[in-house]
Amino acid sequence: MAFYLKSKKLDVSAGDPLVVVLNSKDSAEFAIPNGHKVYLCWKDVCLYVSVDISDSLVNSGEIGMFNEVWDKYNIPADDLCSITIPEPPKSEAYIRKKIKGQKLTYEEIHEIMDDISNRRLSTVMMTYFAATSFNPGFDEEEVYYMTKSMAETGDIMDFSEGKPDRKIIDKHSIGGIPSKGVTPILVPIVALFDDVVVPNTASRAITTPAGTSDMLEVVMPVALTKEKIYEVMKKERACLVWGGGFDLAPADDILINLERPLNIESNDKFLVSIIAKKLAMKITHLLIDIPYGDGAKLHSREEAELVTQSFQKLCQKFNIKVDVFTRESLGPDGYGVGPLLEMRDLLRIFERDPLRPMVLEGVAIEMAGRLLELSEVCAPGEGEKLARAKLESGEAAEKFWSIAFAQGATKKVKSDELILAKYTYDVKATKNGVISRIGNKQVVNIARALGAPFIKEAGLYFHKLRGQTVKTGETIVTLYATGKERLDIGTEVLKKEGEFIEIE
Repeated sequence: MAFYLKSKKLDVSAGDPLVVVLNSKDSAEFAIPNGHKVYLCWKDVCLYVSVDISDSLVNSGEIGMFNEVWDKYNIPADDLCSITIPEPPKSEAYIRKKIKGQKLTYEEIHEIMDDISNRRLSTVMMTYFAATSFNPGFDEEEVYYMTKSMAETGDIMDFSEGKPDRKIIDKHSIGGIPSKGVTPILVPIVALFDDVVVPNTASRAITTPAGTSDMLEVVMPVALTKEKIYEVMKKERACLVWGGGFDLAPADDILINLERPLNIESNDKFLVSIIAKKLAMKITHLLIDIPYGDGAKLHSREEAELVTQSFQKLCQKFNIKVDVFTRESLGPDGYGVGPLLEMRDLLRIFERDPLRPMVLEGVAIEMAGRLLELSEVCAPGEGEKLARAKLESGEAAEKFWSIAFAQGATKKVKSDELILAKYTYDVKATKNGVISRIGNKQVVNIARALGAPFIKEAGLYFHKLRGQTVKTGETIVTLYATGKERLDIGTEVLKKEGEFIEIE
């Protein structure tokens, strides 16, 4: 049975979930409790939404819609909408089955992914499912099923342009460490070669102070539609976009938003997350960056080797040629941590500025070379030389800005034009020596306390990195915040974290 209510626009955002608001009288009359899922329809727009109850936001006979609903689906105010109460989805039983430790079939996992993608499940049920990736976990076959289902229940994009042998290549990091400049350096370098296309989709931060998309958004739009991405790819043969800006493996982005407050992500989950999105983009050649070490997602070489094998096995099942780049992380690759500060590092590399982070540049060149060799653009052993030449000549910088303008950037920004946050706090060396390690986890905690990634100007700037010499009283790192209160929070976390910069 359908109930009819008049739409009311609420100038409020609920975050990622699709939420509507009913008056308590209508809630009681229709027997729809707070948090219940209903099926909302307006003309040909139909979607599953969660219900909140409020007598101050809406009157009886009205249905209030947060920004995420009326903005995305263009539902006007003061128009009749219908709501119906759907049957409980079958996938709830499958989630309960998994919680009890039983193995799921492909059909069951596909049903769960489809229901998550279409928001038929409550937040509670989706959270329980996300938790099962930690306990009891998924076996190798279930990981394959989940990856395949996650890709299939969203958009599939094809950049082959009718050429079945076209090489569609990409690079992705499992994340977990601060400083995110590798991909935006690598993509323009690789895209300069005629034999490949590079449709890069990146994520926003889950466990770090900035995802690649958070950083790139400082100078260019990254939330593009499918149509716009095809347009950019046709012109540039490369893009640098946020993977959550359209329905590319949508179940993944919903699960990411559930995991973000916990600041954790299981190995199975990031394995599935990365490959599902690459599968949906029909990637043929892929470089995976796996940093490990204290404070990273993976703590040891042994753990990194196990994850490497998992990526290799999964990619083989989907006929994706993969190269896994494992490395020990003893601190950030760049000087900046936080969207704006990381973007300044990136621009300095393109500008060949003496202040550019050489460690970050070296890692990006090495990975670009490996990807060129994997995709057979060049012979083994020649990739790094070719990648370095493209960067040093300025061609990579021009390609970066060409991609940025194609995506909607309005001007070329110089590194010294970025406005840093007003409030700062310096951390000084307590002795002479060489920096041997910078704690990744502590850096992440401090940066997030300062407001990163949501406040793009917030973060840390390291004046010295591992391997560099410092003297007593010399500033090692500066904290940046846009307000005194936020800086106080950051310095308080800094004190609680203790010594996170080791000097030997």
